[in-house]
This record gives sequence, C-alpha cells and structure tokens, in this order.
Amino acid sequence: MNTLRTRRPDRRRFSQAARPEENAWTTPLVKTAVVCIAFFANGNFHEKIMPGGEESNIQQYLILALWLLVALVSYFRRAALRIEASAGLGVGLAFYALAVISIAWSGNFAASLPKGAAMAIVLFCAWRLTRSLAFDDIVEGYLLGLFGLCATAIVVAIAAPDIGVLKTWQHAGQWNGIFVTKQTLGIDGALLLFFSSYRLLDASRRPWHYAAAAVALVCVIASGSRGGGALAAVSVVCVYLTRQSTRFARGLAFAPFVMILLGIALVAYFVATGNKYLVLFDTEFDFTERSFIWQHALRFYPSAPWFGHGLNGFWTLKDVKDIFVAQHGWFLDDYHDGYIAIVMETGAIGMGVFACGYLLYALRLLAIIRRGGALDRDTGVMLVHTCLVFFMDFTETVFMRSTNITSTFLAMGLFVAYGRRPRPAPEDVSRTRPLPARAGGRDRRLVIGADRY
Repeated sequence: MNTLRTRRPDRRRFSQAARPEENAWTTPLVKTAVVCIAFFANGNFHEKIMPGGEESNIQQYLILALWLLVALVSYFRRAALRIEASAGLGVGLAFYALAVISIAWSGNFAASLPKGAAMAIVLFCAWRLTRSLAFDDIVEGYLLGLFGLCATAIVVAIAAPDIGVLKTWQHAGQWNGIFVTKQTLGIDGALLLFFSSYRLLDASRRPWHYAAAAVALVCVIASGSRGGGALAAVSVVCVYLTRQSTRFARGLAFAPFVMILLGIALVAYFVATGNKYLVLFDTEFDFTERSFIWQHALRFYPSAPWFGHGLNGFWTLKDVKDIFVAQHGWFLDDYHDGYIAIVMETGAIGMGVFACGYLLYALRLLAIIRRGGALDRDTGVMLVHTCLVFFMDFTETVFMRSTNITSTFLAMGLFVAYGRRPRPAPEDVSRTRPLPARAGGRDRRLVIGADRY
C-alpha cells in the first residue's frame, strides 16, 4: 500500500502564528486600551464632564498615556501585520512628516510644538498597534468605545439636560450629550452607525451590534446635526455597496483623490474671488457661516503659499483672532474645513504631497482587487472610513488632528493597505494515511508547506 507522508515543515519558512500565543496577558490589555482611546479621543468633553473643558489638556494627556501603553505592550506581542515599505506608503507618511516639521516655521512655535509632538507620538503608537493586534479586534474596540461614548451621551442628555441639551436660541432642544457641540455627537453617532452596519452585514454580528446601531440613530437624530445625518446615510450606502460590488469598490478607491481635487477647487475659488459665500446658480451658500471662517483664513494664504503657517500656527496668532472678532463679533479657532487646514498649515507643497499619497493609495487598492478579485474586508472597511472622513472634512476639520482617533485611523488605513498578514504555520504533525497507488506502483508524496507538489 502506498502512503501519504507529510514531513515536518521547515520552521525557518513559516511564521510562528500556529504556536500558542506568547504573553497572552497583553491581548486583553491592548483591547481595553483601544476601547478607552475610542471613548476619550472622539471629541472634546463638556466642561462639567471634563474639568477645564476645551481649555484643559487633561483629555489629551490621558489619550497620549493610553497610546503609549499600547506601544509599550506591543513589544511583547508577535506581529499581526507586516507593513511593506513602498513608494505609496512613503508618500503618505511624508505628508505627516511635513506637518510635524512645519512647527519649525510656525508663527507660534510655543503652540505648535505640543501638537507636533503629540501627532508624532500617536502616529508611532498607531503603527505599533496595527502591527501587533488583528485589525478585526481594533475595529471591534473602536466600535465598543463609540458605543459606550454615545450611550453615555444619551444618558447625560436625559438625566442631566443642563449639560446634555442645548439652550441657545439657534439650537434649543438639540442634544450635545457629553460634548461641547451637537456636531460632535452627530458625527460620532454616524461613525458608530457605520461600524455597526459593517458588523451587521457580516457573519460576526452579535446582539450588541443591533443595540449599537439603535444608539447611533438616536444620537444622529437627537443632535439635529445635518452633517451627521448626511454622513450616516452615506456610510450605510457605501459599506453595503462595497461589500456587494467590486466595480463600486474600484470607483470608491479614487473617491479620496477626487475629493482632494474638489477641496483644492474650493480653496482656489475663495482665494481668487475673496467672497464670503459660495455662489452657485445665483444662490449664496455660507454653510451656517462656515464660509466666513474660510474666507478670513484664506486672506492670509498669500503670505505663506508654499509651506503654510505651520501646524497649529495660524489661529493661535492674536492678530488673526482680533481681526475676525472685530468683523463678526464671535470667534472659533477652527477652519471647519480640513482641506483649507492643510493648505493654510502645510501650504501648496503639503496639499500636493497629500494628493499624490492618496492617488497612490487608490492604485494600491486597485492592485489588491486585481490580485484577489475583491477587497478583503479589512481594507474595504478602511476604504469606506477614509471616504467618510474626506467627505466630513468639507465642513469639519479632521485632517491633522493630533489625538483624535478618527484622524489617526486615516494613517492606520494606509498601514492596512500596504500591509500583509504573516502566513500562518501549518500544524506540526507527522502522520501517514492510505493513498491509492498510481499505475506502475509509484508512490505519491505531498510535501506540506512546499511551493509545489
């Protein structure tokens, strides 16, 4: 009788993924840290929730401490993802490097240095997290953190309306939950709906994913945020179509690059016209007075066109604030447009690097689809998340946030797109079992792990 003989695999040829997990204590620690980061790094808390409110850095220090814990623990874990060095990843990271070093020419170095340092630390820690924890676990941790955050916001709005419900004449009755603004609650609700929809369309869904979707809808509706509502609708449509249609995924891969071009066109319009409004079909749009902020900021663009005013180096200038307050009677140190933020803080060079990085990102995704016939679910969910952030940045500023996890996930999307999972090792076995003989009595041998047999 002929037999099928399997020989021991060469340990040098395989990863160690099949062996029992080393330092198993690190897994619950890292997962818990991810949940806590998602809870604390998704918007500024109300001053009655977090002492000092927006003026305090306590929340940012806590987020940095959690990220540093993740990075430290990651050195006790095996790699879950190997990130390949490539031109696309290099260009993508070059944008972040430019943003960090732009503090050198900032108009307010003292204000720029802490933000640049925080951005560098968080990006490094995010790289360590993406390498050391399965991406599916990262997504679940982000979802649970958002779930806890939005559920807490609902409880506060109901139990403590003096904190969680707005009383201003413009927004009276709308919920802000535990946040400073209603927009933050609406956007977080939309992101929670996105991640819960992603889970509900997958075999890994659990009962709490239905509860998360319900909580997300309450937050989006009760906040009255139009941006959050639009984001929620787009997220559900995109996550469904990406899973159903490879053609749609191919087109969506170029959506970030196309939105960058639209953002550049918006910048060019306000620089060229000096208008306070966006005029379309003889109708003026001010996007709830956001265009006033855009026009005011872009008036200063010609003074630093190539490399910008540096990270956090524009709105922190006293003259910039004083002029705006004199003209409008109110002030927000926020561009309310991520594309304008890039142009103002890293200049035309920064915007060019950013655009090239996401063009290469789109080509990378096309290569993945061409190689595998479809996007794997990790890359797919990150693509939709990236598109949502780019969509959001037309009226909010998420790009170049130093500790906001939604901004950090953009970089993690690059890591996932340019990464590959270590090939698992086969079981270390030695066994024989019968195999029908070939004509001529010759043996058939299968060598497990070999490239050919």
